[in-house]
Amino acid sequence: MDFIIKLLKLKVTKVFLCILMITFIASLYFYRDFYFRQYHKCIGFYYVNKGDKAYRQKEYQKAIDMYKTALRHYPGHSRAGCNLGNIYVSFENYYEAVNAYEQALRYSPNFMICRMDLGIILSEKLADYDKAIQEYGRVVNSNPFTVNIPFIFNNKEVTKVNKGLAYYNMGLAYRGKAVYMGDKTQTAVKYLKKAEEAYTNAEKYLKDDYDNTYNHALTNHLLGDYKKAALEYCDAININPKSFEAHYNFALLLRSMNFNKEALNEFEKSAMLLDYNGKDNKNKYIFGIIAEIKRRIINEGDYDYLINRTDVASLAKDEISYSKGKVVPKDFDMDKLLKCTYKKQFEEI
Repeated sequence: MDFIIKLLKLKVTKVFLCILMITFIASLYFYRDFYFRQYHKCIGFYYVNKGDKAYRQKEYQKAIDMYKTALRHYPGHSRAGCNLGNIYVSFENYYEAVNAYEQALRYSPNFMICRMDLGIILSEKLADYDKAIQEYGRVVNSNPFTVNIPFIFNNKEVTKVNKGLAYYNMGLAYRGKAVYMGDKTQTAVKYLKKAEEAYTNAEKYLKDDYDNTYNHALTNHLLGDYKKAALEYCDAININPKSFEAHYNFALLLRSMNFNKEALNEFEKSAMLLDYNGKDNKNKYIFGIIAEIKRRIINEGDYDYLINRTDVASLAKDEISYSKGKVVPKDFDMDKLLKCTYKKQFEEI
C-alpha cells in the first residue's frame, strides 16, 4: 500500500512539473516580448552597475560607454540617463547633456533633480530661457509623494528645498531674458518683475539664503525699487558679511540715492574685502569713487564728519597682518565690522 502511495505521489509530482514546463513554454510563446524586455533589462542593469563604478572612480569616458550601452538595452533607467547628462556637462557637451536629461525625463517625469539640472543647463549654458522656465515651472508645480518616518527617512525638507531652488533659478532665467531684451525696455521690465516674483516665492522655501537674497536685491535695484533693494542688500550682507559683490552693489545703490556717508562706508568695506581676498586690482577704481564721495560730503558742508569719523578700512588695517601676499585677520570680529547697520533707516523711508 505504501508503495502504491509513493508511486502515485511520484506520478503527481511528474505531472505537476510537466504542467509547469508546458505552461512556461506556452508563456514564452505568448509573452515573448515580456521575456525579451526582462532579458534586456537585466543586461541594462549590469552595464549601469559598471557605469556607476566608473563614475565613482572618475573614469568618465568609460562611464559614458557603459551608460550608453545600458540605455540601449534599457532606455527607462532614468538615473543612468541623468548621470550620463552630468558627465556630458563636465565635458561641456551641453547639447548631448540636454538629450540625455530629456530621455531620462521621458521615462521618469517626476525625477525633479534631473529636471532641475536640465533647466540650469538650458538657462545658464544655452541661454534657452523659455524652455528652462518651463522646466522650473514643472518642478514648482509638482506634488511628489512625501514620506516622513522619524529618524529613518524624511523627504519633505528635500522637496521644499527643491521647490525653492527651482524658484531661485527661475528668477535667474527671467533676469537673463530681461538682460537679453535690452536695458529698461518695456519687455525687460516685465521679465525683471517676473524675476522679482520668483525670488519672493523662493524666500518661502529658502530661509536666509544668500544667493537668493542678493539676486533679489540686484533685481529690485535694476527695477529702480531702491527701498526694497536696500533692505535686501542689508539682509544679504548680514547673511554673508564677507561678500564683496553685496557691499559693492549696495554702495553703488547708496551713491545713486545720495546717501553719501553710508556709500562711503560700503565702498571702504568693498576695498577692504578686495585686499582681504588678495584681489586688489580693482582697488584703484574703488578708491577713485571714495575720493569722489568724500568731495560730495565736503560740498554738502560735512567736512567735520570726515575728520571725526572712524575709517572702516583703517580700523581693519590695525587688526590685520600680511601673510604670503594676502591679508590675514588677527583676533577681531571682522563679520561684526562688515555687517549692515542701516536697515532701520530704509524701513522708515
